[in-house]
Amino acid sequence: MELFEFAADALTRLVAIDGGFFIYRKRGIETGAEPQAPALYHVFGAFADCAEMAPIEALVKEDLTLGVPLERWMLVEDVPHEALRAWLESQSVLEFGVWPLYSREEIRGAVVVARTRPVMHLTWETSHALMEACAAQISLALDMIMALRVAEHASQRDLLTGAWNRLGIERRWPRVLDRLRGDPRRYAILGILDVDHFKQINDTYGHPFGDRVLRLVAQTLRDQTTPDELVGRIGGDEFIVVAWTDAPDWRPRLFDMQNEIDSRLNGACGVSVGGSVLGLDGDTFDDCYTIADERLYENKRLRKQNFENPVG
Repeated sequence: MELFEFAADALTRLVAIDGGFFIYRKRGIETGAEPQAPALYHVFGAFADCAEMAPIEALVKEDLTLGVPLERWMLVEDVPHEALRAWLESQSVLEFGVWPLYSREEIRGAVVVARTRPVMHLTWETSHALMEACAAQISLALDMIMALRVAEHASQRDLLTGAWNRLGIERRWPRVLDRLRGDPRRYAILGILDVDHFKQINDTYGHPFGDRVLRLVAQTLRDQTTPDELVGRIGGDEFIVVAWTDAPDWRPRLFDMQNEIDSRLNGACGVSVGGSVLGLDGDTFDDCYTIADERLYENKRLRKQNFENPVG
């Protein structure tokens, strides 16, 4: 993170830090996202050339703040954790300190700093105050970065259904291409689903009922897809799915989704579908979307025809 690089430079210049690193546990913002394990960031100064950070990485997994008293300088011989003390001694550290990083009143990481030689031009009080101020400013900056990420994430979600909007789908499209390159035996399909006669539903039953229909469609699509597949709402009654299949055919997956939605709507209405296969029907999002849209309206025409002229 550039923030940690900037902070390391400030600590080196203002607090006479010889070396250090940052510990941080990134916060997931997507629903269902697994919490990320804490990790080391921007090892700098005297520690930058250290080839053996494994002992520290192991300690971080046990305790975000390395299991030492916080917000104070201590001589290496006073470090209570034996493995940490041995590692610091191997780096010729004289004194050492850990200042926590907070987010929403919860410790999310730490600033870990060390000196390899005595510092005469800073009093203990000044050094301590500078470290507290630096940790507080980093914490504030991390919260601001998180707020921006949350806002950006929200801008890619449909508020009514919780599905991705078109921007959210397009932002994640490169991941689809990357996965295809990594596993060429699989196929990516782009599907479009459109609620039949949706205007008539709103006019007949009211918009709250129409909203419930849209939420049910979105939930059904989520139930019919895996976490690494995409479900989006890209128009008033139009949904999009990006899913994986082992065969170059969009029909089985999308027709299964169509049948499940029709079943859950219990005759109140239904959905028409159309799809395309990335790499066969088009090489870009726009190409695949255009083909899927054409097939959607063909499916809609056939469903209307079958409804108006039922067999038998």
